[in-house]
Amino acid sequence: MTVRLIEAGKPADVVYAGAACLAGMLDGFEWVRSRHSLERRESVRREVLQLEKSKWNRSGHLIKFTVASLTVFDEGLGAWRRANPELTVRRPESVESIVCASSFLDMSGQYFVVLTRPEERWTRLEQFAAHLRDTALPWFASTADPEQIVQTVPDALLAAWGFAQDLIEFLVSTGHHMQAQALWNRVQEHQPAHRQAFIAGRAMAGTGEPPRWHTPEALGWSASVLDLL
Repeated sequence: MTVRLIEAGKPADVVYAGAACLAGMLDGFEWVRSRHSLERRESVRREVLQLEKSKWNRSGHLIKFTVASLTVFDEGLGAWRRANPELTVRRPESVESIVCASSFLDMSGQYFVVLTRPEERWTRLEQFAAHLRDTALPWFASTADPEQIVQTVPDALLAAWGFAQDLIEFLVSTGHHMQAQALWNRVQEHQPAHRQAFIAGRAMAGTGEPPRWHTPEALGWSASVLDLL
């Protein structure tokens, strides 16, 4: 693969070879060309680094790709949602198993790697891999252990329009009800401005009409679910 990386001329070939080499530099990740992503699986959990080619790529002028986003899926969570539709809200089928996600562009100023010059490609990938180990991999690790999520999950994921509801549901789906309640308490502490929306979401739970996903009301809905456990 190293030879292919250095000898490739077409931008697409360089990007695909570079992505495959980058996956090999990150513990447990594989290059999934059909989805343009680097993915790591462990049991029902799937961690995804979504890649994007630059539309400005031209041989001899510029060849680069970007890590656009980070996403965690859990098949067990997806199965729980399908089995308990009354305890969750509707989501697109493609993200039925989603735990959390983040734009990598918002996390780091170094979100792309330039592979224009053949002789520099391997070194640049090694440098980029080291950066991902310092930034992306700890982000994935922050939600890997249900016992530790309350302490380790970044505040950004707990925003009213973020993934707090998904994380609470993940904890419920794995039987960690006390941790789910503790995470809800942390959300309330960090989002006092949305108290009325949380109350409205609880009220909606009583009507059987769920709020939209990724809203403060949806978090209130989740809190009412915790009351039933």
